[in-house]
Amino acid sequence: MARKAVKKAAKKAPATKKSAVRKSAKKAAPPAAKPVRVTATAGKTVTASALLQSVADHLGVKKSEAKSMVEGYLDVVKAYVLKGAKVKVGDVGMIMIRHRKARMGRNPQTGEPVKIKASKKLAFRQSAVMKAAVAR
Repeated sequence: MARKAVKKAAKKAPATKKSAVRKSAKKAAPPAAKPVRVTATAGKTVTASALLQSVADHLGVKKSEAKSMVEGYLDVVKAYVLKGAKVKVGDVGMIMIRHRKARMGRNPQTGEPVKIKASKKLAFRQSAVMKAAVAR
């Protein structure tokens, strides 16, 4: 019976200092991300050099450092995709390889059936976040 009384007293006991320490040890919210400054106009192609300069300005590093970071990232993404993995790129979308089955098609000039062999295609699927942003 003494054990039951001890257990009940432990259940009713106030919170210990450990929980108070845990609450105060929580991390502060990360600082807000600096907005990206876009200098390109709609409908124009952005060159790799201009893109690298934007990345360098945004991160506050040299253009050569930005180039090595971006190229390293792209090399890793490429390696994963070529291995057959689906690679999620932030809130932009997903890059993957799609396998297309062999099928029968038609020659448009003669109308005769033609076998189309199986193939692999690089595919991109936009994320819901990006889709909503484009729709605005």
